[in-house]
Amino acid sequence: MSLKIVSIESLKERRRQGTVTQMVPFAVNGKPHEVEKKIVNGEMETFEMTKPFGEMITYGSSAQFTELLRKVVLDVELGREQVPVIYGPIYERLSDPNMPKLIDAKWALYGTVIFTEHLEGEEVKFGRLAVEHGPTAKILTFTAGFEYTKEMKDFNDSFSVEILNRSMGESWNALLNHIHLNPIISFNYPDPDNQTDWAGEAGDSMWVGYWKTLSAAVNDANVAKRPGNILLASAQNRANIEMALKGGFMIGGTTYPAVDGIDTVIYYDGWSVTVGKKDYEYGGVTPGEAYLIRPRRGFKELVKQDLRIEAATADLSRLIESQIVGYGYRGVYAAVQANVQKITLAP
Repeated sequence: MSLKIVSIESLKERRRQGTVTQMVPFAVNGKPHEVEKKIVNGEMETFEMTKPFGEMITYGSSAQFTELLRKVVLDVELGREQVPVIYGPIYERLSDPNMPKLIDAKWALYGTVIFTEHLEGEEVKFGRLAVEHGPTAKILTFTAGFEYTKEMKDFNDSFSVEILNRSMGESWNALLNHIHLNPIISFNYPDPDNQTDWAGEAGDSMWVGYWKTLSAAVNDANVAKRPGNILLASAQNRANIEMALKGGFMIGGTTYPAVDGIDTVIYYDGWSVTVGKKDYEYGGVTPGEAYLIRPRRGFKELVKQDLRIEAATADLSRLIESQIVGYGYRGVYAAVQANVQKITLAP
């Protein structure tokens, strides 16, 4: 069984192969537009402005200002490429522009049907629908924005503009990673059945301790009837994790095969940025801890609207030429206790 590694670096490497094309929507003064995003072998086609930035921003809702916004949107998308979303293997994506703000768990259904030998005169055993136990999901509004000042226009400061554009894309994808992975990381795991302690013994090398602990976690999850195949961990523990999962080593006459059952590892160490004088940080997995996850059924990514860029002329009394706002409607359903085993990877 091959081991799949998912991290920001590994996903960026995969994007360097092949061609990706998609249409990205945006709006200018309420009017919808779209621009093509194309990535060829990791290189994203950017939009070259035909005139200086200062001239293009002057025209308000004109065709030239719309052209400027096409560049803005592609710059934002370029920023998103720098921080890929890594939670995909865990979550099932549900996208519907008609989603209500508050969603109960009826959509987190799965079927239970079994075939049995039928004896004459016996009633057929009918299947049923079951539902995951977890929190009610809410669709939340997430926003960010920046302003193009009169100074930027008069000095044709396209360099600062590109930095702002790309940072918006980076922060959006960082937010998505946070809101989908933090419910797993921050959960308090009150039930001992959801926890596997360090199983290494005195005299064991560190990676043998990892092998024993991960094997015990797989067994614990199987006994609890919520078998997991995805491990969420810190990249600081990567070497020992991958030695244990790949196996094939012999120590002291004992052969350690690959840990059976775990086929995907997601490494997440969080994200941080400073805006003005304030630091913002999304915490990642604590080194020495990990989470064995049964994916999909109890984890839903809810998309009412992905990131949308809108622009409009702004307040010249503050020397603001234009405001750029990014917003989206997203929600998360995470039935953590029914699908996750927390693991201690330290003596």
